[in-house]
Amino acid sequence: MREINFEHYKIFYYVAKFQNITMAANYLFLSQPSISRCVKNLEDELGCKLFVRSKKGVELTTGGEMLFKHISIACKHIFSAEEELALISERDRAIVRLGGSEVALQSFLIDRIVEFHREHPKIQIKIDSMSTPDAIEALRANLIDVAVVTSPFADKTGLNINVIKKLQDIVAAGNGFSYLKDKEISLHELVKYPLICLKNTTTTRNYLDHIFRQHNLLLRPDIELTSINFVMPMVKNNLGIGFMQYATTKAEIEAGNIFRVNTKEQIPPRSICAVTASQYETPEPVQRFIDSLLEKESVEA
Repeated sequence: MREINFEHYKIFYYVAKFQNITMAANYLFLSQPSISRCVKNLEDELGCKLFVRSKKGVELTTGGEMLFKHISIACKHIFSAEEELALISERDRAIVRLGGSEVALQSFLIDRIVEFHREHPKIQIKIDSMSTPDAIEALRANLIDVAVVTSPFADKTGLNINVIKKLQDIVAAGNGFSYLKDKEISLHELVKYPLICLKNTTTTRNYLDHIFRQHNLLLRPDIELTSINFVMPMVKNNLGIGFMQYATTKAEIEAGNIFRVNTKEQIPPRSICAVTASQYETPEPVQRFIDSLLEKESVEA
Protein backbone atom coordinates (compact mmCIF):
# COMPACT_ATOMS: atom_id res chain seq x y z
CA MET A 1 0.00 0.00 0.00
CA ARG A 2 1.43 3.37 -1.01
CA GLU A 3 1.69 6.26 1.44
CA ILE A 4 -1.64 8.06 1.87
CA ASN A 5 -1.86 11.85 2.02
CA PHE A 6 -2.69 13.01 5.56
CA GLU A 7 -5.18 15.54 4.14
CA HIS A 8 -7.34 12.61 3.07
CA TYR A 9 -7.38 11.31 6.64
CA LYS A 10 -8.11 14.82 7.92
CA ILE A 11 -11.11 15.11 5.58
CA PHE A 12 -12.26 11.64 6.62
CA TYR A 13 -12.02 12.72 10.28
CA TYR A 14 -14.30 15.73 9.81
CA VAL A 15 -16.83 13.89 7.65
CA ALA A 16 -17.00 11.19 10.33
CA LYS A 17 -17.20 13.76 13.12
CA PHE A 18 -20.07 15.72 11.55
CA GLN A 19 -21.60 12.69 9.81
CA ASN A 20 -22.37 15.10 7.01
CA ILE A 21 -20.36 15.96 3.88
CA THR A 22 -21.83 19.48 3.57
CA MET A 23 -20.93 20.40 7.16
CA ALA A 24 -17.41 19.02 6.71
CA ALA A 25 -17.01 20.99 3.47
CA ASN A 26 -18.17 24.22 5.12
CA TYR A 27 -15.88 23.70 8.11
CA LEU A 28 -12.83 23.02 5.90
CA PHE A 29 -13.74 25.72 3.32
CA LEU A 30 -13.79 23.13 0.54
CA SER A 31 -16.40 22.22 -2.03
CA GLN A 32 -18.68 19.23 -1.52
CA PRO A 33 -17.38 17.51 -4.69
CA SER A 34 -13.81 17.87 -3.39
CA ILE A 35 -14.78 16.26 -0.09
CA SER A 36 -16.63 13.42 -1.84
CA ARG A 37 -13.71 12.85 -4.20
CA CYS A 38 -11.18 12.67 -1.35
CA VAL A 39 -13.36 10.19 0.56
CA LYS A 40 -13.72 8.05 -2.58
CA ASN A 41 -9.95 8.14 -3.18
CA LEU A 42 -9.30 7.12 0.43
CA GLU A 43 -11.76 4.23 0.15
CA ASP A 44 -10.04 3.08 -3.07
CA GLU A 45 -6.59 3.32 -1.51
CA LEU A 46 -7.66 1.38 1.60
CA GLY A 47 -9.85 -1.06 -0.31
CA CYS A 48 -12.67 -0.53 2.17
CA LYS A 49 -16.05 1.22 2.16
CA LEU A 50 -15.96 3.84 4.93
CA PHE A 51 -19.39 5.50 4.76
CA VAL A 52 -22.97 4.69 3.84
CA ARG A 53 -25.62 7.32 3.22
CA SER A 54 -28.26 8.05 5.89
CA LYS A 55 -31.29 10.34 6.16
CA LYS A 56 -29.21 13.02 7.88
CA GLY A 57 -25.99 12.58 5.90
CA VAL A 58 -23.60 9.67 6.17
CA GLU A 59 -22.82 6.94 8.71
CA LEU A 60 -19.63 5.03 9.31
CA THR A 61 -19.39 1.41 8.24
CA THR A 62 -17.76 -1.14 10.56
CA GLY A 63 -14.46 -0.51 8.80
CA GLY A 64 -15.02 3.23 8.99
CA GLU A 65 -15.65 3.06 12.74
CA MET A 66 -12.39 1.14 13.26
CA LEU A 67 -10.45 3.68 11.19
CA PHE A 68 -12.08 6.64 12.94
CA LYS A 69 -11.12 5.27 16.36
CA HIS A 70 -7.44 5.48 15.38
CA ILE A 71 -7.57 8.57 13.17
CA SER A 72 -9.43 10.63 15.80
CA ILE A 73 -6.61 10.01 18.28
CA ALA A 74 -3.96 10.95 15.73
CA CYS A 75 -5.82 14.10 14.63
CA LYS A 76 -6.37 15.29 18.19
CA HIS A 77 -2.63 14.88 18.91
CA ILE A 78 -1.74 16.83 15.76
CA PHE A 79 -4.30 19.59 16.39
CA SER A 80 -3.11 19.95 20.01
CA ALA A 81 0.51 20.17 18.84
CA GLU A 82 -0.41 22.89 16.33
CA GLU A 83 -2.18 24.89 19.03
CA GLU A 84 0.73 24.56 21.46
CA LEU A 85 3.25 25.56 18.77
CA ALA A 86 1.13 28.61 17.97
CA LEU A 87 1.38 29.68 21.60
CA ILE A 88 5.18 29.38 21.84
CA SER A 89 5.62 32.81 20.30
CA GLU A 90 3.04 34.29 22.67
CA ARG A 91 4.67 34.84 26.02
CA ASP A 92 2.95 33.44 29.12
CA ARG A 93 0.16 31.81 27.09
CA ALA A 94 -0.84 28.20 27.71
CA ILE A 95 -3.56 25.65 27.01
CA VAL A 96 -5.38 23.38 29.46
CA ARG A 97 -6.98 20.44 27.65
CA LEU A 98 -10.01 19.54 29.76
CA GLY A 99 -12.39 16.61 29.50
CA GLY A 100 -15.57 17.21 31.50
CA SER A 101 -18.58 15.01 32.13
CA GLU A 102 -22.09 16.37 31.54
CA VAL A 103 -22.83 16.19 35.26
CA ALA A 104 -19.72 18.19 36.16
CA LEU A 105 -20.35 20.78 33.47
CA GLN A 106 -23.99 21.22 34.47
CA SER A 107 -23.52 21.32 38.21
CA PHE A 108 -20.56 23.69 38.67
CA LEU A 109 -17.70 23.36 36.18
CA ILE A 110 -18.77 26.00 33.64
CA ASP A 111 -18.96 28.64 36.40
CA ARG A 112 -15.50 27.65 37.64
CA ILE A 113 -14.04 27.85 34.12
CA VAL A 114 -15.46 31.36 33.70
CA GLU A 115 -13.92 32.44 37.03
CA PHE A 116 -10.56 30.86 36.18
CA HIS A 117 -10.48 32.54 32.75
CA ARG A 118 -11.23 35.89 34.41
CA GLU A 119 -8.32 35.40 36.81
CA HIS A 120 -5.95 33.86 34.21
CA PRO A 121 -6.87 35.34 30.81
CA LYS A 122 -3.69 34.04 29.15
CA ILE A 123 -4.54 30.41 29.91
CA GLN A 124 -6.86 28.98 27.28
CA ILE A 125 -9.12 26.11 28.37
CA LYS A 126 -10.08 23.71 25.60
CA ILE A 127 -13.16 21.74 26.69
CA ASP A 128 -14.35 18.35 25.45
CA SER A 129 -17.60 16.98 26.87
CA MET A 130 -17.18 13.26 27.41
CA SER A 131 -18.25 10.41 29.66
CA THR A 132 -16.05 9.31 32.56
CA PRO A 133 -14.78 6.15 30.76
CA ASP A 134 -13.97 8.15 27.60
CA ALA A 135 -12.23 10.86 29.63
CA ILE A 136 -10.05 8.34 31.47
CA GLU A 137 -9.12 6.72 28.15
CA ALA A 138 -8.29 10.16 26.72
CA LEU A 139 -6.11 10.91 29.78
CA ARG A 140 -4.11 7.72 29.34
CA ALA A 141 -3.66 8.50 25.64
CA ASN A 142 -2.51 12.04 26.53
CA LEU A 143 -5.34 13.59 24.52
CA ILE A 144 -6.40 15.72 27.50
CA ASP A 145 -4.50 17.08 30.51
CA VAL A 146 -7.20 16.75 33.16
CA ALA A 147 -10.59 15.12 33.46
CA VAL A 148 -13.29 16.54 35.72
CA VAL A 149 -15.65 13.61 36.00
CA THR A 150 -17.82 11.56 38.33
CA SER A 151 -16.81 8.53 40.34
CA PRO A 152 -16.66 5.57 40.64
CA PHE A 153 -13.77 4.56 38.39
CA ALA A 154 -13.55 1.06 36.93
CA ASP A 155 -9.74 1.13 37.10
CA LYS A 156 -7.79 3.65 39.20
CA THR A 157 -4.39 2.39 38.06
CA GLY A 158 -2.09 5.24 37.09
CA LEU A 159 -4.55 7.96 38.06
CA ASN A 160 -4.10 10.94 40.36
CA ILE A 161 -7.56 11.59 41.79
CA ASN A 162 -8.53 14.81 43.61
CA VAL A 163 -12.04 14.86 45.09
CA ILE A 164 -13.60 18.25 44.38
CA LYS A 165 -17.10 17.86 45.76
CA LYS A 166 -19.74 15.29 46.69
CA LEU A 167 -22.50 14.35 44.28
CA GLN A 168 -25.90 13.07 45.38
CA ASP A 169 -28.05 11.07 42.98
CA ILE A 170 -31.79 11.23 43.66
CA VAL A 171 -35.04 9.80 42.34
CA ALA A 172 -37.38 12.50 41.00
CA ALA A 173 -40.85 12.60 39.48
CA GLY A 174 -43.23 15.06 37.86
CA ASN A 175 -46.54 16.14 39.37
CA GLY A 176 -48.33 13.38 37.50
CA PHE A 177 -46.94 11.10 40.20
CA SER A 178 -47.98 13.43 43.05
CA TYR A 179 -49.59 10.52 44.91
CA LEU A 180 -46.02 9.44 45.78
CA LYS A 181 -45.08 12.75 47.43
CA ASP A 182 -45.79 11.77 51.01
CA LYS A 183 -44.79 8.13 50.67
CA GLU A 184 -41.56 6.29 51.28
CA ILE A 185 -41.13 3.53 48.71
CA SER A 186 -38.57 0.77 48.48
CA LEU A 187 -36.47 0.04 45.42
CA HIS A 188 -38.52 -3.16 45.04
CA GLU A 189 -41.61 -0.99 44.64
CA LEU A 190 -39.83 1.58 42.48
CA VAL A 191 -39.00 -0.89 39.71
CA LYS A 192 -42.76 -1.38 39.12
CA TYR A 193 -43.03 2.21 37.84
CA PRO A 194 -41.85 3.52 34.44
CA LEU A 195 -38.24 4.57 34.94
CA ILE A 196 -36.02 6.99 33.02
CA CYS A 197 -32.26 6.52 33.12
CA LEU A 198 -29.06 6.93 31.14
CA LYS A 199 -27.72 4.11 28.99
CA ASN A 200 -25.38 1.53 30.50
CA THR A 201 -22.38 3.04 28.73
CA THR A 202 -22.26 5.79 31.38
CA THR A 203 -20.71 5.81 34.85
CA THR A 204 -24.00 7.03 36.36
CA ARG A 205 -25.94 4.09 34.97
CA ASN A 206 -23.28 1.56 35.99
CA TYR A 207 -23.34 3.00 39.50
CA LEU A 208 -27.13 2.69 39.72
CA ASP A 209 -27.02 -0.84 38.29
CA HIS A 210 -24.58 -1.76 41.06
CA ILE A 211 -26.86 -0.35 43.76
CA PHE A 212 -29.88 -2.22 42.44
CA ARG A 213 -27.89 -5.47 42.22
CA GLN A 214 -26.95 -5.05 45.90
CA HIS A 215 -30.69 -5.32 46.62
CA ASN A 216 -31.13 -8.30 44.28
CA LEU A 217 -32.87 -6.13 41.69
CA LEU A 218 -32.31 -5.52 38.00
CA LEU A 219 -32.66 -1.92 36.80
CA ARG A 220 -34.67 -2.03 33.58
CA PRO A 221 -35.59 1.54 32.55
CA ASP A 222 -38.52 2.10 30.22
CA ILE A 223 -36.60 4.98 28.66
CA GLU A 224 -32.80 4.93 28.23
CA LEU A 225 -31.06 8.14 27.19
CA THR A 226 -27.61 9.05 25.90
CA SER A 227 -27.56 12.48 27.56
CA ILE A 228 -28.56 13.64 31.02
CA ASN A 229 -29.97 16.79 29.39
CA PHE A 230 -33.02 14.83 28.24
CA VAL A 231 -33.93 13.34 31.62
CA MET A 232 -35.42 16.50 33.16
CA PRO A 233 -37.91 17.37 30.38
CA MET A 234 -39.15 13.79 30.29
CA VAL A 235 -39.63 13.71 34.06
CA LYS A 236 -41.41 17.08 34.02
CA ASN A 237 -43.77 15.73 31.35
CA ASN A 238 -44.57 12.65 33.47
CA LEU A 239 -43.10 10.12 31.05
CA GLY A 240 -41.57 8.31 34.00
CA ILE A 241 -39.62 8.57 37.24
CA GLY A 242 -36.02 9.63 36.67
CA PHE A 243 -32.61 9.34 38.26
CA MET A 244 -30.84 12.71 38.44
CA GLN A 245 -28.39 14.69 40.54
CA TYR A 246 -29.74 16.89 43.32
CA ALA A 247 -27.46 19.83 42.41
CA THR A 248 -28.98 20.06 38.91
CA THR A 249 -32.60 19.51 40.03
CA LYS A 250 -32.74 21.72 43.13
CA ALA A 251 -34.19 24.74 41.31
CA GLU A 252 -36.94 22.69 39.64
CA ILE A 253 -37.81 21.03 42.96
CA GLU A 254 -38.03 24.39 44.74
CA ALA A 255 -40.20 25.75 41.89
CA GLY A 256 -42.60 22.83 42.38
CA ASN A 257 -42.14 21.52 38.85
CA ILE A 258 -40.88 18.15 40.07
CA PHE A 259 -40.41 16.53 43.47
CA ARG A 260 -37.92 14.20 45.11
CA VAL A 261 -39.22 10.68 45.62
CA ASN A 262 -38.42 9.37 49.10
CA THR A 263 -36.83 5.96 48.82
CA LYS A 264 -36.42 3.58 51.72
CA GLU A 265 -32.92 2.66 50.60
CA GLN A 266 -30.65 5.69 50.31
CA ILE A 267 -28.41 6.10 47.27
CA PRO A 268 -24.86 6.64 48.61
CA PRO A 269 -23.20 9.86 47.43
CA ARG A 270 -20.52 9.85 44.77
CA SER A 271 -17.81 12.40 44.01
CA ILE A 272 -16.85 14.78 41.24
CA CYS A 273 -13.10 14.53 40.83
CA ALA A 274 -10.24 16.19 38.98
CA VAL A 275 -8.13 13.39 37.53
CA THR A 276 -4.73 13.37 35.86
CA ALA A 277 -2.58 10.52 34.53
CA SER A 278 0.45 9.81 36.71
CA GLN A 279 2.53 8.70 33.69
CA TYR A 280 2.61 12.28 32.39
CA GLU A 281 3.96 15.35 34.14
CA THR A 282 1.18 17.77 35.07
CA PRO A 283 1.92 21.16 33.43
CA GLU A 284 1.93 24.14 35.80
CA PRO A 285 -1.17 25.79 34.22
CA VAL A 286 -3.10 22.53 34.59
CA GLN A 287 -2.13 22.22 38.25
CA ARG A 288 -3.12 25.85 38.75
CA PHE A 289 -6.55 25.07 37.31
CA ILE A 290 -6.97 21.99 39.56
CA ASP A 291 -5.88 23.99 42.61
CA SER A 292 -8.45 26.68 41.78
CA LEU A 293 -11.22 24.06 41.66
CA LEU A 294 -10.19 22.61 45.01
CA GLU A 295 -9.86 26.05 46.59
CA LYS A 296 -13.22 27.35 45.35
CA GLU A 297 -15.14 24.28 46.44
CA SER A 298 -13.46 24.11 49.87
CA VAL A 299 -14.47 27.74 50.47
CA GLU A 300 -18.09 27.05 49.48
CA ALA A 301 -18.23 23.89 51.56
